[in-house]
Amino acid sequence: MMARTSTNRRKFLKSGTAAATVGLTGVAGCLGGGDGGASDLSLAFTVPVENLGSLFDIEEIREQVPNAGEEYELTVTRNESTPDSLNAMAAGEVDLALLTTVSYGSAVRQEAVPNNISMISTDFWDAHPEWYSFTLFSGPDTGITEAADLEGANIALNSQGTGVHAVIQKALTDAGLDPDNDAEIVEIPFPSITSAINDGRVDVGIYPALFAGGARAEGFNEVVTSQDLWDEAYPFAFTVASNDSLDEKSEAVELFGEDLAELVEYSYDNRSEVVSMAAEHFELPEEVVDGFFLNNNDYYRQDINIDMDRLQSTMDELVDMGFLEDTFDVTEYATNDYVPSIN
Repeated sequence: MMARTSTNRRKFLKSGTAAATVGLTGVAGCLGGGDGGASDLSLAFTVPVENLGSLFDIEEIREQVPNAGEEYELTVTRNESTPDSLNAMAAGEVDLALLTTVSYGSAVRQEAVPNNISMISTDFWDAHPEWYSFTLFSGPDTGITEAADLEGANIALNSQGTGVHAVIQKALTDAGLDPDNDAEIVEIPFPSITSAINDGRVDVGIYPALFAGGARAEGFNEVVTSQDLWDEAYPFAFTVASNDSLDEKSEAVELFGEDLAELVEYSYDNRSEVVSMAAEHFELPEEVVDGFFLNNNDYYRQDINIDMDRLQSTMDELVDMGFLEDTFDVTEYATNDYVPSIN
């Protein structure tokens, strides 16, 4: 158990930020008391299994961590998108949420949550040389085998203006192509991209780890990976907290951080059991979960602390790519104070 530090975590954060820009007014009165003591917490995720925090939704796994259910109560919900999670956070309905690069940066810059948000942990990294990274796959008969072949291609992704969209844009620009004119971006849900490629509706799709096994099974061409585009791994997905929750539920968030570190260690130490429980709970084929989760077909997850330099570089690059209007000092909106290091 890590040593307790001060419960006043946000002296480094800006105060008096503007009201939320997401069109929601007020904050629901479901936040805990103002003494910083342990309280109930709520966590929202988007992608089951792939978002590591989603495992807290499994009762048998939650029973393995030391604090949830004992020192505080944790409610876990699934949202269709990260904007949905941010809207819930802005309404005071969610304390913690899983976000990715663009959604985090946009939320900070737009002050999408009253009093803003702070990142408290890294969920997974992209472009790690020994682990899976986001990959563009093409149909076997398209003739598209490298980034330069993407000129004129129809490229599928789940949603534009997202972190995976940034990967596609970097692949195009690094190949000397104009992302706006030399390829067409088509929005298709991740589970439907393989069938869209097989039907000839699109030529290429970007695949997260959960669905990449299907692309490999179809014999699709690996066109470009994030490792081809970045010189080193960068943090891609995160756990963030509303600053109001950090102010009013600081002890509970610290206890959650201890549980998160325990969850990671337990999951790797008991992989087969966790795979089976996750597949059953989220109604996924066990062979699909077993094919990618917590092995080298998965993202790098062991370092859940925040690398401030890599995070800053990532936000700066999103500005250069046009996904964010302005950069910001990430140390004002991220902290390692709540999550212990994993040895």
